[in-house]
Amino acid sequence: MGSTDHYFYAVNCSNGTLKWRLKIDSWDPSPSVSKGVVYVGSEDNYLYAINCSDGSLKWRFLTGDAIHSTPCISEGVVYIGSDDYYLYAINCSDGSLIWKYKTGWYVFSSPCISDGVVYFGSNDTYLYAISSLDANLKWRYKTYSEVYSSPCVLAGDVFVGSNDWYLYSINKSDGSFQWRYETESWVFSSPCASDGVVYVGSRDFSLYAINCSTGSLKWKYRTGRYIYSSPCISDGVVYIGSQDNYLYAINCPDGALKWKFQTGIWVDSSPCVSDGVVYVGSLDSYLYAIETYGYTGFKANKSASYIPSKSFSVSPNPFTDRLTISLPSSASIYSLTGQLIMKLDKGKHSLDTSKWREGVYIVKAGKECKRVVKVN
Repeated sequence: MGSTDHYFYAVNCSNGTLKWRLKIDSWDPSPSVSKGVVYVGSEDNYLYAINCSDGSLKWRFLTGDAIHSTPCISEGVVYIGSDDYYLYAINCSDGSLIWKYKTGWYVFSSPCISDGVVYFGSNDTYLYAISSLDANLKWRYKTYSEVYSSPCVLAGDVFVGSNDWYLYSINKSDGSFQWRYETESWVFSSPCASDGVVYVGSRDFSLYAINCSTGSLKWKYRTGRYIYSSPCISDGVVYIGSQDNYLYAINCPDGALKWKFQTGIWVDSSPCVSDGVVYVGSLDSYLYAIETYGYTGFKANKSASYIPSKSFSVSPNPFTDRLTISLPSSASIYSLTGQLIMKLDKGKHSLDTSKWREGVYIVKAGKECKRVVKVN
């Protein structure tokens, strides 16, 4: 992850310890990871390829200006925009230039790829679709203002926000207009689409859920301040940050608040979810790992609300060869996918976990649960 202290950090997911850090001249870069390499752009004009294992530099590629775009990787090629007006295609193996495509202004928007076509926005007000093979222009669509938002592709549609306050739906094949939905301020946030609904945040304080086919509003949820964060969807919940200092978890079907977590200051970072944990950065200088408690793999009743336990304890966490659990009542241990590992009676248990697989496990007693992590 990037930070305003001009370092790029690799942090252990299980316990939050520092793995490595690398000094780069950037205010808050956004990375992408593929095949053991992390790619990140910097305000020093370089795209960096860094080995995930030890933080060593694999290569770096110099553009003509600062990079605020997030890289997109596909089939051995990394695509990224620069403030020098270009979108670049760079060979992942050695950092050599494959091609570059010039727009009319800064390319803050992060590209996405679908069926051999790269989609991205530019501050010249256009959404572009170009061939990933040779940068041949397939089409471009003009909005009424800068396109900071990064496009999202679902089926035959491309969704993108603009500073003209609209979320657009554009035909993927020919760039024809399908619909647009007007918010009440700029749409910096990048949309995310799932199950026929597209989700996007706006500077008007709101997260929107919009029907992909019709452009009609399904619901909107108002936070306490601007939203620059982009939404992330996992297990029927959409996660998004706000400048009111909170990370929100909102139910996809009805827009009801599931929970919110307060950090020390703005949450402009976009969250990501992995193994039942949502990770998000805050301008208070911390990276947070927050339990989602959405373990649908072992939930007999998917509408039930599972909460973090206060009535039983586990230690250590993360654990290696042994795990100690003190229980006021009977409990069960599950893998994250729902496989029952064992049942436990009331009392204190010291478990031999030397033969357990590395990964995430859930200790569940009634509606209470704890997430524990096995590490080697």
